[in-house]
Amino acid sequence: MRIAVGGIFHETNTFVADPTTLADFRAYQFAAGPDLLGWRSTRSEIGGFLTGCAAQGWEPVPSLFAAALPAGLVDHAAFDSLTSQLIDGLTSAGRPDGVLLCLHGAMATTQSPDADGEVLTRLAAALGPDVPVVVTLDFHANTGDAMTGNADALLGYDTYPHVDMYDRGLEASGVLAEILRTGQRRRAVHRKVGLITPPQVQYTDLPPMQAIMKRIHDIESAEDVTITVTPGFPYADVDCMGLSVVTSSPDPACAAQVAATVADDVLARAEDFSYEAYPVAEAVRLALAADEPGPVVLVDSADNVGGGGPGDGTAILAEWLAQKGTGLAVVIADPAAVAKAVEAGIGAQVRLEIGGHTDNRHGSPIPVTGTLRLISDGTYVHRGSYATGITTRMGRSVVLESSGNTILLTERRVMPFDAQQLLSVGVSPRHCRALVVKSAIAWRAAYGEYASRVIEVDAPGVCTANLRRLDLPEARYGLIRPQVIGQAGGAGRTGAAG
Repeated sequence: MRIAVGGIFHETNTFVADPTTLADFRAYQFAAGPDLLGWRSTRSEIGGFLTGCAAQGWEPVPSLFAAALPAGLVDHAAFDSLTSQLIDGLTSAGRPDGVLLCLHGAMATTQSPDADGEVLTRLAAALGPDVPVVVTLDFHANTGDAMTGNADALLGYDTYPHVDMYDRGLEASGVLAEILRTGQRRRAVHRKVGLITPPQVQYTDLPPMQAIMKRIHDIESAEDVTITVTPGFPYADVDCMGLSVVTSSPDPACAAQVAATVADDVLARAEDFSYEAYPVAEAVRLALAADEPGPVVLVDSADNVGGGGPGDGTAILAEWLAQKGTGLAVVIADPAAVAKAVEAGIGAQVRLEIGGHTDNRHGSPIPVTGTLRLISDGTYVHRGSYATGITTRMGRSVVLESSGNTILLTERRVMPFDAQQLLSVGVSPRHCRALVVKSAIAWRAAYGEYASRVIEVDAPGVCTANLRRLDLPEARYGLIRPQVIGQAGGAGRTGAAG
């Protein structure tokens, strides 16, 4: 059998002004045709698809996989181009026997608020009704009718941090194999819960998500049904935004009943999605006072690169320097500062204005003086549990030692999801006094093992946990009023390591 493989992947933050272009996809992850077969060795959804094809004796038909870093609305012309290339590749050698597709689920364009649903709608029109389609989704998908109405099954990640992408790709190939073996098509359904939660409270190793995931796995083991809970991506102001339960089964009634049951169970836990964070100055004071061995992790989730943040937020670094702190390691995306440092050369004493250049939401540029210790091309391969084997390119990168602190300046913003981000430039996170991570939860896959203490910081930015700052609509789902749970009151709290 011939099974078509591909995908388009983008998490769109509609509060980010700059659009995502075709060049952004080509610069980040882009593989077409036979080049996509090289992903078999990666712990990605595509890797899982290809491994599953080999196990089933299928011939994979590689089309296109294109991904861009989370950012603003995707330029619709770029979306049209990518979608056309994807579908042409899936159907170029005739109609396939089945399709394995990797989508994010929270992509929006300058013209389409549900771009993933649009991809599936166009694919269905090209293939006709006889070809089964099984889709993997990110944990933060904003699912809607167009997605579930044009796929046999939608399988989202079970983990956050996302360390099961390969497993979900492999599972998708198993679901497709069952459809092809039995001839029984599945029906996907979804149920909106009417709950909006920030990523900071969606960690699957702790309640409430830990209990929710256990519940759905128990049901799956007893029923012929797949279940996905997608907390959604709250930084996309679109109608389908919010927490969803997605099920699929050969029995539509079973799928609908299970979706309703799980949705009710999730809604009953709404008050458990609480989150507290320390103001910046207090967070820095706590970190400087800590006496635990190993680094304190200061979580700058408001500048979450994995959610569309620019990666150049300066609020925590500025406060750390104001309090005369030493031993901090922080990554700042600032191509202009990198260019000046490279021109000065290794060993040079430089004075730079770093960070805070993208907008006025993430702090102001701050002056630093230091010694340039290293210049790198910024390329590294993931060796940890997140997307193992994938190559990340930070662009030209420099290590600056300033006032007893280590600042990694990069040309490109990079999600801090693998420790090679620092290790590849000679910075040992284990021996730092403190680390700033520009992420909500996924940083734990990279630096969780090093953390002696975790301090959530209420810094400014487009990925703030206090969703009320974003002026989200009061009613997003018609008669159901979503419960927005953002930053709680009080002095805040810190989380345990790991």
